[in-house]
Amino acid sequence: MSRKVVAYIRVSTEEQASHGYSIDVQKEFLQDYAKGHKLKVVRQFVESESAYKPGRPEYAKMLSYLAEHRTVTAVLCYKVDRLSRNITDYAHLVEELGVDVLSATEQFPSNASGRLMGDMQAAYSRYYSAQLSERVKPAMEKKARQGIYPSFAPVGYLNDRETKTLTVDPERAPMIRELFERYAQGEISLRALVIWAKKRGLRTRQGGVLARAALHKLLTNPIYCGVVRWGSVTAPGIHEPIVPRHVFDRVQDVLHGRGRSQTKHRFAFRGLLRCGHCGCQITATLAKGRYTYYHCTQGKGKCSQPYVREDRLAQRLAPVVDGVQVPEDVAAQLIEAIRKNEKRRTATLDSRLKTLRQEIQRLTSLRDKAYVDKATGVLTEQRWASLDSQWASRLDELEKQIQSIQEAQRSTGTDDAREAFELLKRAGELYSQQTPQEQAEALRMLVSNCELRGAKIVPHYRKPFDLVAVGNETGYWYPQEDSNRVPSDGGSGS
Repeated sequence: MSRKVVAYIRVSTEEQASHGYSIDVQKEFLQDYAKGHKLKVVRQFVESESAYKPGRPEYAKMLSYLAEHRTVTAVLCYKVDRLSRNITDYAHLVEELGVDVLSATEQFPSNASGRLMGDMQAAYSRYYSAQLSERVKPAMEKKARQGIYPSFAPVGYLNDRETKTLTVDPERAPMIRELFERYAQGEISLRALVIWAKKRGLRTRQGGVLARAALHKLLTNPIYCGVVRWGSVTAPGIHEPIVPRHVFDRVQDVLHGRGRSQTKHRFAFRGLLRCGHCGCQITATLAKGRYTYYHCTQGKGKCSQPYVREDRLAQRLAPVVDGVQVPEDVAAQLIEAIRKNEKRRTATLDSRLKTLRQEIQRLTSLRDKAYVDKATGVLTEQRWASLDSQWASRLDELEKQIQSIQEAQRSTGTDDAREAFELLKRAGELYSQQTPQEQAEALRMLVSNCELRGAKIVPHYRKPFDLVAVGNETGYWYPQEDSNRVPSDGGSGS
């Protein structure tokens, strides 16, 4: 009896999706894999979104479908990083819904080691995305210093592909200018401005309504008065301003006057900790306008948990990061397993290329023969034109698939995994160099929460970091090992 699965296919951009390169290749791979492994694909979900952050619409539909159809026990994907590059999505799928992840190009063992490798692969994809973001950041800042806006054009502008600069959007720019001028008068609230913008027809390029937070962000963006601000870089832009500088400055004065009483301090670690004495949340208080202290909310009455200053709390949380460093020997074994998977993947890609080229040769032969038949009167002009159109379309599709496979052959998961392990090894060092907000963000990726009991921190790691932490603590990485150091608990594979 065939096992019921759903297929998840993802490309990163709309451009890839419209050309159909990766989508077609992934579909055919998954179909071939399903046939060869007695899998019944009951539904396909095709996405054109980044997997770096949660919130993909087709992924959400897939989760709902799996929750309603419990007889479907696995998700089939081209590669784990096609499925997820963030821990939240992956954990919800594997832990809460209890389904397996089957990769058509990464063969993981059907045991505990296989599950660890699958979980690690998802985590490393997340780390790789974060690392890629770090690499891109200097290049983006360099563009900003040159006055070039280094991303998608904000509302009111368009990206000029030829000049790589911003051009004024003739449809939305006048509305943006009117929006600034209206708010600069100081007689309309942001809430009322939302209603005005909606009635005026001001929308995002995707057709969405600009909510209050979006309008506030728009009104504080100096891009509209000719200044590029990107991260810590602020520089005169080479694009045409939509709003005069004095109008922009007046808007900032109005916003500052209205928002001063609402300004709140941002406490980095709030929401990350629970009290180990009574189980209440750990909250934060600003003392003397300078020092941040964390303490129990005392929601169940007086609690003995002492106050902890933020800088000392950050130091106490550092071992949480150190606890998920993978030992060199384990990293080496996992990298070797990934290398073997890459070798199998290469063989699969080569086989697919051979099949595609044989199909091209067959169609070309048919096309040549039909042309001769047309020339000798065996085929009518109308029939020839119909067949030639069909064959030309199919040949074009096959060429695109070959191009996509050749691009896939140039990428290697082994290098990505090695870089991810290196990043994990440096996690403690990076943590010590970060701001409290950045430290908290890194911790939230590793743990669901931490208990604070006196000066002691007890972390509750997310998967798969819980496995790494247990391995580090006990030195026992391979449960029920056989002579080949492969766990033999008989669990289902990922």
